[in-house]
Amino acid sequence: MKQLRLRACAKINLGLEILRKRADGYHDLNSIFIAIDLHDTITMERSTSLSVECEPQVTDDARDNLVFRAAHVLAGASEQAAKIRVAKHIPSGGGLGGGSSDAAATLLGMSILYPEYGPLLTPSAKSLGSDVPFFLNPGVALVQGTGDVITSLDITLPWFVLLVFPGLHVSTAATYSTLGITGEQQPSNLITSLAQAVDNQQNMKDNFRNDLERVVFGLHPELRNIKESLYQEGAFYASMSGSGSTVYGLYTSVENAEQARTAFPSQPTYICRPVDSSFLLL
Repeated sequence: MKQLRLRACAKINLGLEILRKRADGYHDLNSIFIAIDLHDTITMERSTSLSVECEPQVTDDARDNLVFRAAHVLAGASEQAAKIRVAKHIPSGGGLGGGSSDAAATLLGMSILYPEYGPLLTPSAKSLGSDVPFFLNPGVALVQGTGDVITSLDITLPWFVLLVFPGLHVSTAATYSTLGITGEQQPSNLITSLAQAVDNQQNMKDNFRNDLERVVFGLHPELRNIKESLYQEGAFYASMSGSGSTVYGLYTSVENAEQARTAFPSQPTYICRPVDSSFLLL
């Protein structure tokens, strides 16, 4: 195989419940992750040394890029390495998982170029970040623990997703550090809520919430305004994704999503559909 091309897809969170702060400083969560077709493109080929080019650049040093770190976890100093090029389209710092998805796609690509790396995929993904394991097999999943407990769901979501990215970079670490969680809450049954929402979207605002909105909206009230505007523009559900700053609305038709998009002429917007793992390989 001379060259391999993969799509590294973005995700949104449908509900993000922060259940407790753990003794190790991390937080247990309860969330539905939905992979969407907004994606970066990663091109890989075998090489005796590891190199990464990213356009546009997201780090000052290529070795700090999650793509480099992912490939290095597998290849180390060996000659079973790769020449990798990344075309970025997922906004950085938007709560869409772009860096984690790039890392997972890189791991998958390395295992295709060098099948002996296959057994190392899951432990390598866990070592790189809490969202990376989901992107090894993206689709729709209940994600719990620190992101390491993943239950894939065989469900088709017939929705269109309008993403609004206001160009802010929200620090995930800073957001979690200011949550101030001292107690513990029980997780909602998000799987049942999701199954009901496919046929009846009316109760979604009551069944899904993003606990990080309280902190982030306080710091960036313009994000709350975007969410309210999405509802005014006909979204049956709207939420911040992850720790932000992307806010999304869900629509039942592309025409409704396109009409809503016109309300945000000064901000980058994307209309997306849910995808599964078959989307990865080009």
